[in-house]
Amino acid sequence: MIRYLIPAVLLIAAMGCGGPSPHDGPPGGGPGGPPSGAAQEMSPAQRLEKTMQDLTVRLKLKPEQAEKVKAIIKAGEDKKEKMLSEGERSDNPREMQKLFERVHQVDLETQAALGKVLTKDQLDEYKDYLKEQRRRFETGKKPGNAPPGGGRPSGRPGGGPGGV
Repeated sequence: MIRYLIPAVLLIAAMGCGGPSPHDGPPGGGPGGPPSGAAQEMSPAQRLEKTMQDLTVRLKLKPEQAEKVKAIIKAGEDKKEKMLSEGERSDNPREMQKLFERVHQVDLETQAALGKVLTKDQLDEYKDYLKEQRRRFETGKKPGNAPPGGGRPSGRPGGGPGGV
């Protein structure tokens, strides 16, 4: 059973790096890009680039912020990837729990480092972005396929069905 958790852990860890967002352009990712919904098939470098595209627009990052944010996120993802590849060798549930805790700690360290680069509003928006990515992963829903009511409070005018 633990062997089946490894791919799930890898995907959860990758969520820190994002995937398709509701702020994306048209499906298909542009010429030569991956088809919509293919985040699981992207390489780590492709996921990082996609995440940076999303975050640059969503957080309205200045060029110098974008460079720093990219370096911070890449460092965190590299740490998690190394931990997860080492964790594939273990079938021990206790070891897996320790691995989950270490991955979570890296996520917290990444957010703390981003807090030194981003404004408070940008950091709050980044946290919202991560929540959306995780919710999408957990529900298996693609952008635009939200259940009625959106499964989340809107807080925005006109936030009717789909939470959009």
